[in-house]
Amino acid sequence: MTDDSHLIDLVADELGLARAQIDAGLSSLAEGTLRRRLARIEADGGADDEADALRLLLAEALWRQGRSISARHALDGIRPSSPQRRLPMALLIDAETLANAGEADRAAGAQERLLAAIGVDEAFALRGGVEGRLAWPLPSAIRPGPAEPARPPWSQPAAEANGEGSPAADDERLAAGRARLEEARVAYVAGDLARGDSEMSLAVRLDPALASDGVAIIEPTLGRQAAAERLLLYGDLLRAAGRDVEATDAYDRAANRRSRSTRTGRRSS
Repeated sequence: MTDDSHLIDLVADELGLARAQIDAGLSSLAEGTLRRRLARIEADGGADDEADALRLLLAEALWRQGRSISARHALDGIRPSSPQRRLPMALLIDAETLANAGEADRAAGAQERLLAAIGVDEAFALRGGVEGRLAWPLPSAIRPGPAEPARPPWSQPAAEANGEGSPAADDERLAAGRARLEEARVAYVAGDLARGDSEMSLAVRLDPALASDGVAIIEPTLGRQAAAERLLLYGDLLRAAGRDVEATDAYDRAANRRSRSTRTGRRSS
């Protein structure tokens, strides 16, 4: 008679335990689980793949505790060639920690890559309610529709709204709008705000549904001293996305900025 032997996979158990702790809102406990496992791996000169997976979970646990600097350090510990670097959570933490460090352009690029990879709804679910520096578009389930009867200046003509336009022409228009939006993002990253604003304005005129994405792209470029014209464009994007209260605030800021500029010009003359 032979005894049955049982194999317990401690690696999978510890990874699974940490994942369960994070999902249960116990990120500090998950941090302890992960740090102990990482310490054993480093002492034994263990597997790089396992260490990368543990570091990504550790970065998530730290980020969910609001410890952005420590989360960035854990994320940077993952090998650049590791598949863990390309996972949605890695992109999310990359974007949020860059924004927290004041690197708005790089954060916007990481945010755009995440949204392009998994979409607005999945990105919202991945964040799990954690607040950050970046402004994220709302998921479709809770995104308010455009106010009626008011509409942005780039709204579709009545004939297109009634289904009288050509499907092929509509597809080309939407594709052109998406291309313009990407051009705007590239221009903002390069620091060319004038070209970025021009491309953004064209993008949402071609496809008003891009307004929410446009808000997420333009917000990191505004800063505290944005020109009145940029605030007006920002307000139009917010209104098209159904965020009327924020749009009104942007318009008020633009009006105040323009009033101060006028008073300054009068004094100098």
